[in-house]
Amino acid sequence: MIAAVTVDAAGTLIAPHPGVGVVYAEVAAAHGLVADAGAVEVAFPAAFAAVRDGWGVPYGRDEADARRFWAGVVTRTFACPLPDGLADQLYDTFAGPARWRVLPGAFAALRLIATRGLPCAVVSNFDGRLHGLLPALGIEPFATVVVSSEVGAAKPDPAPLYEAARRLGVPPASILHLGDSRREDGGMCAAAGCAWLAVDSLTGIDLARLAEALA
Repeated sequence: MIAAVTVDAAGTLIAPHPGVGVVYAEVAAAHGLVADAGAVEVAFPAAFAAVRDGWGVPYGRDEADARRFWAGVVTRTFACPLPDGLADQLYDTFAGPARWRVLPGAFAALRLIATRGLPCAVVSNFDGRLHGLLPALGIEPFATVVVSSEVGAAKPDPAPLYEAARRLGVPPASILHLGDSRREDGGMCAAAGCAWLAVDSLTGIDLARLAEALA
């Protein structure tokens, strides 16, 4: 029986708007660094993966480390010396709702979960920015929001899910988790022994599949 639902954030509920490449190039231009948005968009995934895979705790072991992590991603994405303050400004820029959009099906999925009377929590590889970002986008309320930087471990480590289960007062195995990443969300669920509903980061949460899983 499903006793609670947890939901990933980036790629499941929200996505960068209008895109990482556009935002990076726009902020860089304000610092005197000219870059093609399309080229930045192409460079970002490999840069992100390289930094993530080489970091002690991906996404940062705490808030200060999270800022250093993203500075590393920005540096590798541009592949050149950065103007002073660019990495910090990009970090702060993505703390605001203007740089994010809510993905299709997100609001409807949360309403569906609520109609089943199930507590819903966010479990995300993110940092403290998420606590203000979700309500600013109108995505609330949740029973709790667990971000990896506050747990000191990132998915696929099951620690974030275990912390959510502890706060919700349910066994980890009774949780249904929604997330877009096979590596992070799927891996966490396999390690924790709970169900995973895969989400397409382009089309959003499939409401029919969610209803079936909840049934």
